[in-house]
Amino acid sequence: MRKILTAIMVVGLFALTASETLAANFLFARVRYDRMKAGAGSTIQVTIVPTTVATETQIKVIFGSATFGPGNTLVSTTNLPANAIALPGIGTTAVISGTSMVVNCTDLTVGTTYAFNFAVGVTVPGAGTATDTIQSLVSSTVTDQTRVTSRYISDDQVVITANVPPTFSFILSGNTDAFTTDLGASAVSLTYGIGLSVATNAARGWTGWIKSSNAALSSATTGETIPTVGTVNGTTDTCTGGADCYNLSVSVSAGTGAGSLAADTEYAGNMTTTGGTFSTIYQPFASRTGKTTGDTVLFKALASILATKAAGSDYTDTWTIVGAGNF
Repeated sequence: MRKILTAIMVVGLFALTASETLAANFLFARVRYDRMKAGAGSTIQVTIVPTTVATETQIKVIFGSATFGPGNTLVSTTNLPANAIALPGIGTTAVISGTSMVVNCTDLTVGTTYAFNFAVGVTVPGAGTATDTIQSLVSSTVTDQTRVTSRYISDDQVVITANVPPTFSFILSGNTDAFTTDLGASAVSLTYGIGLSVATNAARGWTGWIKSSNAALSSATTGETIPTVGTVNGTTDTCTGGADCYNLSVSVSAGTGAGSLAADTEYAGNMTTTGGTFSTIYQPFASRTGKTTGDTVLFKALASILATKAAGSDYTDTWTIVGAGNF
């Protein structure tokens, strides 16, 4: 009697596993863990290509080591591989049973690539490998089956770092300038002008400063000067013919960038008759509050003289123009 019972049990076990043993391999099968890091929660993407002509009703994934809680888990068919189509008839949930997840499907076409996602997913086990199994079913009969090896690692992410170096460009168009006409008592004269180009990636922009060696146009041969007029007080002064005057007028043009560019109110003259007072110590001439691809500044000196100003060809002054990025 025991022998007969044992024989029945063996036959029964064979009957339960025979369909799996005889099932064909999928033409293509893949289980992608969206996180391979040990202990991480991971969504799963399954991709298959059926081999066997059948009217499939379900797809089952049996996990070798990954774990999940009881109940249903969401599935989705978004962000699939470019060559894949959504598993037909999948619905919105998978049924968890033991170590497996099962989703519904309708008839699959041999040779067609199908894919779907377990949107809630599983908990990845410790580092190592495990064998996961994908099956297609007609009712409880396995039609196609493939075992895949899944790898779990200590960390699956790479942190990328980068450095953007600070930049600051400050270029004068020249180092000499002259008045366009001889100075006279009847009108205000202007220099041709010196340009400045500024570019920086400093988040807070840049500031420029200027100082004059003499705060005047001085002549060594005559011993006379044409002094600057006014005081450094944040407002411009006006030069008029017939009076000694030597001042600075600044105009600005903003490049592409952030923030705003402005000439300092001391030197924001009209580039003809108004300008600011020169100083022998650095005074700000312009600033920007953000980064820029290329701001431009134009400096022009204004001058007028007394009718009795001593003749001389060596009236001169030297400007020092500097700037800095505000990082």
